[in-house]
Amino acid sequence: MSCYYVPGGLGGGLARATINVPLPPNVTSIALIVGGPGMNTITNQYPVGTTTATLTVPSGIARTFTLLENTPSVTLIGNATVDLAPGETKSIALTPTAGASQIIVPDYYNYRLVQISDMSGTGWTTLSSATPYDIDFDDQGRIYVANSSSIVQIMDISGANPVTVASAAGTYKSIALDRAHGMLYYAGTDAAGAPTLFRKQVTPTLGTIEESVALTSIVANPTVTGVAVDSDGFVYIANTTPATILKIDPSTFTSPKIVASYSGTLSYPWDILVNGDYIYVSDNGALKIVRLSKNLQFVDSFSGPASDPFLGPERFVAILNKPITLIDESSSGSPDRLVSFNDMSGAGWTTIGSTGTGTDNFKFYIGS
Repeated sequence: MSCYYVPGGLGGGLARATINVPLPPNVTSIALIVGGPGMNTITNQYPVGTTTATLTVPSGIARTFTLLENTPSVTLIGNATVDLAPGETKSIALTPTAGASQIIVPDYYNYRLVQISDMSGTGWTTLSSATPYDIDFDDQGRIYVANSSSIVQIMDISGANPVTVASAAGTYKSIALDRAHGMLYYAGTDAAGAPTLFRKQVTPTLGTIEESVALTSIVANPTVTGVAVDSDGFVYIANTTPATILKIDPSTFTSPKIVASYSGTLSYPWDILVNGDYIYVSDNGALKIVRLSKNLQFVDSFSGPASDPFLGPERFVAILNKPITLIDESSSGSPDRLVSFNDMSGAGWTTIGSTGTGTDNFKFYIGS
């Protein structure tokens, strides 16, 4: 354990805090950061297996405790802010939930998942997977993979503890976790081939009931390729024909209410990302990203830098992270790459990848 505490906090007194540390089974590192007005930041690292941590903290107002737990694929983050009186001992409960992830990519025609730590390709790791079309994460940091004919839950990129969440004669192409309510939404077809939106409870335990609603009751000629859920539980779907984004209230799932819609100048919306206060749409037909408010009002769009425009924006990845990262694939199927940028100005534009089967190579959704 290492501590970087420097004495001299607000009020001149000291307090003690005891932190209960919930541990996922696959945690690889644990850190606790404490900060606040008038004190120097304390950073402690703890051995894997630690379940309780007690430390001395300068007393004062608004002491913020941040617990970081890394698994091989996800960072779980727990926060609490408390006031500490001189001489006080306080027990603080933190419940870490998924807050950031490695960049994990469904490399569809290479029949694998690819994980990298950054856009330089650091830590390139692969996991064989049947036909991975989309991925998402629950609040415990587990990965869900839509493999066309099934949806599988795994602990991390190791593939440990696989659990089949859904399996039918139909297909599954887009998934989205409502992490706040432990609900998985997935779009595809039912056993009869009818376009269908499904949902199922997956946390804190896996449910046994699969609900479904015909997509024809929501949109004409449904061809849904993207699904997303915001922090309030509203569901967004991207439909390619007609090119439409819909916001749905799923509280009555078998007859969901359409809250808002947007078509605007969309050509072929492929996927949807909820990032902060905005909705991002990858418009594969118009080769741009469209940003909307959560009420589906147009804000702006971005076609990539003039010197390196989008080839064909498709699936958003690393969806827990602040930078916008997505699959970008030419209509000919080559080149295949990932692109990442910080905001709609294009700041931080970075790309990685080419077509192939090796390291730093991808074969996404076009061709084989």
